[in-house]
Amino acid sequence: MIVIKQVSGQLANRLHFFSYFIANGKAYNYSLLITCFPEFHDLFAPVGDDKLNVTIARRGIRQSAISKILNKLHVVTLKLKIKLPGIIFHSIPGYDLQLAQYDMNLPEFVKLAQQQVLIPQGWVYRDYANLKKYLPQVRNLFSPKNEFKSAVKICVELARSTGDIIIGVHIRRGDYIDFNGGKWYYDNSVYKNKMRQVEQLFEGRQCVFIICSQEPLNKDEFVDFSTLIEERPAIVDLYLLAQCDYMFGPPSTFTGWASLYNTVPAYYMQSADEKVTIDSFKEFFD
Repeated sequence: MIVIKQVSGQLANRLHFFSYFIANGKAYNYSLLITCFPEFHDLFAPVGDDKLNVTIARRGIRQSAISKILNKLHVVTLKLKIKLPGIIFHSIPGYDLQLAQYDMNLPEFVKLAQQQVLIPQGWVYRDYANLKKYLPQVRNLFSPKNEFKSAVKICVELARSTGDIIIGVHIRRGDYIDFNGGKWYYDNSVYKNKMRQVEQLFEGRQCVFIICSQEPLNKDEFVDFSTLIEERPAIVDLYLLAQCDYMFGPPSTFTGWASLYNTVPAYYMQSADEKVTIDSFKEFFD
């Protein structure tokens, strides 16, 4: 059994992280308990009849108690330098520091997950092969509630009625002013330049840009383009990007999850100056 008690970041970070464990657990037949998703739990309404041995604790006394107990146990094991029978706090600091992916298919990892209670501590746990195999089940589990699906549908239908190709644009600023030294913190002029280049890729066809951002945007700054700009809940923006034909934005799990969820080709803006080509857009498993 694996218990995920803590993941840094917001909605997309957690969806991305959980998905590898859900797929790996399905492949190797171990159960998964997630206790660190209470604020997002009620955004989703799973569909289908997939046999996933996954429990996502909703907000409440049980969820809070489990998290507190596990956190205290972890502190005790670190302070006293002891091991608890049947419980493994599995840490991969070397992999995280080097951003080297930890292969969850390693026999020793699978054995621990099947025979003990394993609590992962780290970010770069990965299992691409099984995530690709069981992606339909992951999609079904993280299907948003109908009210959010309806909001996405309305926006997509409007975009389809006014253009030929829908391009999702994720304008990410906020914490990116400090993250990675501010490398991917771009002003609107950079995004508009990329939008012009994308229009040139599809010359002769009308591009409609659905722009998503966690901050209010001035529509007048994008008046030269056909756009849909409005303030929307993050869950709507996330699944709206997943309905686009193409999308781009700075590297983030937000764009990554949307690309994964509906196999949408995505371009990750590594720099302001790089030229956008059709080959810049890649599907998640490319």
